Amino acid sequence: MNTPYPYKRLALFLAGLIAVFVVAAGVGSLVEPADTEVEGHGEAGHETTHAPAGLGVSEDDYVLRVASTQLARGEAHELRFSIEGADGHPVTEFDELHERRMHLIVVRRDGTGFQHLHPEIDEAGTWSIPVELERAGVYRAFADFSVEGEQRTLAADLFVSGGEFEARPFPPADPVDETNGYEVSLDADDPVAGEPTPLTFSVSSGGRPVEDLAPYLGAKGHLVALREGDLAFLHVHPEEGQGVGAEEIAFEATFPTAGRYRLYLQFRHEGVVRTVEFTLEVSR
Repeated sequence: MNTPYPYKRLALFLAGLIAVFVVAAGVGSLVEPADTEVEGHGEAGHETTHAPAGLGVSEDDYVLRVASTQLARGEAHELRFSIEGADGHPVTEFDELHERRMHLIVVRRDGTGFQHLHPEIDEAGTWSIPVELERAGVYRAFADFSVEGEQRTLAADLFVSGGEFEARPFPPADPVDETNGYEVSLDADDPVAGEPTPLTFSVSSGGRPVEDLAPYLGAKGHLVALREGDLAFLHVHPEEGQGVGAEEIAFEATFPTAGRYRLYLQFRHEGVVRTVEFTLEVSR
């Protein structure tokens, strides 16, 4: 029996479609799939994605366990936490990182109330330190440490009750900040996301450069940078020498995305550690 013409056209169309699919599958088997990961380079030259630090309570095989995340405003509280390893037990052996085995950064999610603390560890692997938070709200606690030569930053939220909470954005960008008679200016050129940015801070007091800064945590100063929105934690590296003046503190940072970042600089002078804060606008 002869096949009607419309059905014959449909059959030829389906046969052609199947042929195209077979050829495409054969070609696809000879071509490697496209690499869609970005930022950084992994093995064999393939690019890999590296998430910013401090965005979660776990990374690789390590987990941050905080004994209690509920605090009362204005009351002293013993903050206790541990870092658990792959076996589920607290880690007890930590590397020295910037002259300490643990750096605990506590800051409210709007960027205020910054504290840089150094807790003590007991034989069981529990870290502890007294903490007092004056204002209600949600705070972020960053545990910055190194184990077997690998630096990690894990973080958890702390909830402080007992008062009204007023959310606010980071302050506007300003290249100068003051604290207790000290004036610090920031020179950051025009930072661009994904590119190394030199950050130079100049310290003066009474209109004169302060040229006898004492070392703090193994360097001229210590800098913490947090991204607005998620408070991603940036590891910032100090730069020593290279034409930096006696009153200047230099760092280099790579900001992962455009946006606003809050910078917390700490320096030591006349036996006292002082903190100044800046907002930095990073372009694309």
